[in-house]
Amino acid sequence: MKFELCILVGKGQGECFKLEPDKEYTVGRHSENDIVIVDRNISRNHLKIQVKGNKYFMTDLDSKNGTFVGGKDLRPGVETQVEEGVPVVIGMTIIGLGEVCKTSLKPFLDSAGFSGEVDAYGEFAKPNRVMAVKKNLEFIYNMNNLLMESKDLKEIFNKLLDGIFDLFKRIDRCVIITIDDQTGEFANITYRSRKPVDDPKKVYNRELVEKALIMGNPVMVQDSDEKEDEDYKVTESLQLMNIRSAMCVPITSRYSIRGVIYVDSLSRPNGFRKNDLALLKDVSGRAALAMDNVTLKKGYNLNYLTDVLEFLDNPDNQH
Repeated sequence: MKFELCILVGKGQGECFKLEPDKEYTVGRHSENDIVIVDRNISRNHLKIQVKGNKYFMTDLDSKNGTFVGGKDLRPGVETQVEEGVPVVIGMTIIGLGEVCKTSLKPFLDSAGFSGEVDAYGEFAKPNRVMAVKKNLEFIYNMNNLLMESKDLKEIFNKLLDGIFDLFKRIDRCVIITIDDQTGEFANITYRSRKPVDDPKKVYNRELVEKALIMGNPVMVQDSDEKEDEDYKVTESLQLMNIRSAMCVPITSRYSIRGVIYVDSLSRPNGFRKNDLALLKDVSGRAALAMDNVTLKKGYNLNYLTDVLEFLDNPDNQH
């Protein structure tokens, strides 16, 4: 098994440092550290890391700007286990542990636009974007945990709606539409709106939803009044519904397309950025896994109940 720390976003992006089991490494911007990361927002001696029994452990060395792991800051001086593939933010640099961070975490950071935030010197062009990056990563980490703990589809959808409304402040409506496996028709519509809705069937733009389903990919209209490089049928239907910007992402599981997540802004043109679409796509993937998880659990329980009933019905088992 290969243990390593990799710089995913920041100066030195793509560089990886090999970690030996049971050896303690210090990380910081000073040259005396075992792993030196050139970032003026990282402390001289920022943290230490160690591999114990195939597990990674980090300790923040009371750094000035802290060590942000997954969805929270590490408590200074407290050794904490850190999983592979979990983003770690120190200063204006994002690092990851293990090979999985290069195969899954790095592509996500790239598609979500985090790498694009960095200038030619390896620093965030807009320092205030660091907080936005932390917020987005915290959202993804917490949302994943919440979804995988959900016991039924209704709970999954409510948590999705809460999380999406909390993250995307510019949206007016969020809609989750499920698809019937047998007929392919829309089966259920769950939504949240900042204003009262008279007709749930008019709380989303059907043309945009159908386009996302046909393409099997996320779609976004940044401004329905701008027809250049946009599907005219979609933009015209958005205009008729007084929708300025919208996004729609399929919820695709390992078995089939389970539905879509749709969000829109009624009055704001350019209400969403490309990294917003990437974030929504990531969330939809996690939602699909959670939905599959619930479905499999229900299938297992049903099979178990059937086995019990068959056992009781068998005369040989009745005493």
